[in-house]
Amino acid sequence: MDRHERFYRRSLRDVLVGQNILSAELADDLAESAYEASESFGFAVVDAGHLTSRELTKTVAGQYQMPVLPLLGYEYDETMLDGMSAATLYQHQVLPVGRFGRSWSFAVAEPPSRECVTALKEAFGGALFFFAADAILVKEMVAEHVKVVDAASDKGWQSLFDDADAAILEENIVPGDSD
Repeated sequence: MDRHERFYRRSLRDVLVGQNILSAELADDLAESAYEASESFGFAVVDAGHLTSRELTKTVAGQYQMPVLPLLGYEYDETMLDGMSAATLYQHQVLPVGRFGRSWSFAVAEPPSRECVTALKEAFGGALFFFAADAILVKEMVAEHVKVVDAASDKGWQSLFDDADAAILEENIVPGDSD
């Protein structure tokens, strides 16, 4: 049996509906809006104000038997990110927080999905541990420490092509040519 199986038995959506925190209809609406915004369900619940970040952390920790890691004031060691796929960390909103031998620990706002665990196992092996942490702090720390280049907003690379175009045009101009 997979030691992470407890994360998959019951979705966070089902837990929150089962505890009467959300109605089934509201949970479906939040799940749809989270999907459209490419964010996790837990973040959507907090963003919509149905739970505070602290309440979400307590719920996740209790329901999924996860220890809590307080991230407030946490001094992050950026060397933890060496060799890690920024895309995987961003996509699943997981923050690596510790390494002991071949075991890795991650802070998460909600239980990791099968896809998340599979991606992390492929990258780091099977010894993965997860801590429930404040959703807002996880999101902020991933954004602050995990650098992903966004080609749409980072226009600096375009100057390379502009400079190359100018050099080619300069080379092709023949003295005395009036064109």
